[in-house]
Amino acid sequence: MKILDYINNNKDKYINLFCDMDGVLSEYDINNFDYKTIRPINTSIEFIKNISTYNNINLYILSICKTNKIVEDKITWFNKYMSFLKKENIILLSKEKYNNISSSELKYNYIETHKSDINILIDDDIRILKYIMNNAKDIKVFHVSSIIK
Repeated sequence: MKILDYINNNKDKYINLFCDMDGVLSEYDINNFDYKTIRPINTSIEFIKNISTYNNINLYILSICKTNKIVEDKITWFNKYMSFLKKENIILLSKEKYNNISSSELKYNYIETHKSDINILIDDDIRILKYIMNNAKDIKVFHVSSIIK
């Protein structure tokens, strides 16, 4: 996997790895925001669980939510399916709070203010990946397909 090669080639550096939720760690079920019914994507979760053991990686979940209620529901989902995550590293940004900022800008702004030696974003949204690629040459982006066996 290209992403593993990239990480392994940079073991001497601190890496902040930001991973999206919907469509990456969980099923993206269009217009279904009932996280009691959203299934986990186990191959992605296994990859993230493995990466979380690397000493040089700070793992963050960086996800945008339409409402504050969805923020709460996603936290419950993470507690159920990914309890190995550090709670303080689950970053859920509500569009109710940031209603005039695009999801691409929200993620870009968050990563820009939380950088390490190397910064990686894993996402399924091509618009977000392209926005980050065009605005931040020092953030490496990978599509979710890069972590699926």
